[in-house]
Amino acid sequence: MAAAGPGGAALSLAACGAPGAQEPAGGVSTKPLTLLWAVRGGGTPEMRDKLLAEYKTVRPNVTVEQFDASGGIAPSIEKIAAGLAAGLAIDFINGHLAARQLIESIDAVQPVDDLVRRDKLDLNRYNKDALEATGRYDGKLYTIPYAYGGDVAAVAYNKSHFRQTGVPEPSADWAKPWTWEEFRDAMRRLTKPDGSQVGLASVGFWVHTFPMQWNARWLTNDYKTITSDSPAMIDAFTKLSDLIFKDRVTGISPGVTSGSGDNAFLQGKASVALPCCYASRFARSTKGTGVEFGFVTFPKGAVSSLDVSPVIMGVAKASKQRNEAWDFLKFNDDKSRLAAVEERIPGVLPDMLPWVKQNFAEFPDSKAEMLVEGMRVAKPLEPLRYHPQWQKMATEVIDPMWKEITDQKRTAVDALRAAKPLLQTIVDDHARARKK
Repeated sequence: MAAAGPGGAALSLAACGAPGAQEPAGGVSTKPLTLLWAVRGGGTPEMRDKLLAEYKTVRPNVTVEQFDASGGIAPSIEKIAAGLAAGLAIDFINGHLAARQLIESIDAVQPVDDLVRRDKLDLNRYNKDALEATGRYDGKLYTIPYAYGGDVAAVAYNKSHFRQTGVPEPSADWAKPWTWEEFRDAMRRLTKPDGSQVGLASVGFWVHTFPMQWNARWLTNDYKTITSDSPAMIDAFTKLSDLIFKDRVTGISPGVTSGSGDNAFLQGKASVALPCCYASRFARSTKGTGVEFGFVTFPKGAVSSLDVSPVIMGVAKASKQRNEAWDFLKFNDDKSRLAAVEERIPGVLPDMLPWVKQNFAEFPDSKAEMLVEGMRVAKPLEPLRYHPQWQKMATEVIDPMWKEITDQKRTAVDALRAAKPLLQTIVDDHARARKK
């Protein structure tokens, strides 16, 4: 497969083995048939076309048509719902979603435990916690993680900044991550008094990037109880607030002129960045900037974890061609083909090291190998993000709450306590609606 833009795809499809017809297995039909793929993400149309052309060499009798399910979580689910209501027999669904959202919203996917057993698919290939959080529902497995996205796919630091200020370089060893105290001290020392340079470019996704490091949760794992006022949450948000408002070491702190996000880091105005989603694409963006970067661990609170979440794929409940849809799923999973199309971090852990070697060969001093272990030990995402009413909670409660905090109209602690009954009402209303 040809490369997707500068630097190539996450894993070259050409490296997935020479194309050629394979013997149908597991009841896969050899008669001409068409599969309908509901696509949320899936890379560029050109990359998907090349993926499907390769699949055609493996299953020449199968034509895969695509149904646009792009957009945010709620719009994507609405598109799939509309397609199903119109009578579309969708066979395969992918995207940055979770089984719970697809099942409780539109009952769109079916369990695949029997297919996993039949074909002896090794589930140890995936981060176990991530597989459970997004793929399993009510004790059954519905979806498989083929890639990782999320809000902090890596933690990068500017080596020159650390050398110039005499701050010790952070740890790249997940078994010995830098501590919260070391991190906070470094951010202070790396921030200039006039705000033209800050220690931390951004705070990831404020909802869960930092709370994750303190094992704090908005919602209990059974999806029933809001815990935004728990001691762990209050502690986590107090520490985050201190970074932003007391220490003023972040790109969103009052008085900062450096800007925020990856651009501030690439312009040499921030010393640590928390790049989202595409670690390889971020690395390529440093070319020509003069920024000498490396990857390190997230500073440890109770734990140290990247803030990543699986991008999943599953067999649609509406499919009348279950074995064929499953065969297409396995094809995309093998050698992390669909992850390659999207330039994402592979969801298959054994594919991580080849991905690093290919994508970071021109950055030999970046310590990118540490991302392999980082993905293995990454903690599951906050349950609130997988709740079917996440979009409603974010729009009506969480986003306005954050604006009040950043506008300094309400403290984080007060906001967390005020949010609890509002969020609990949404959770309870959803549970009641499910019982009807």
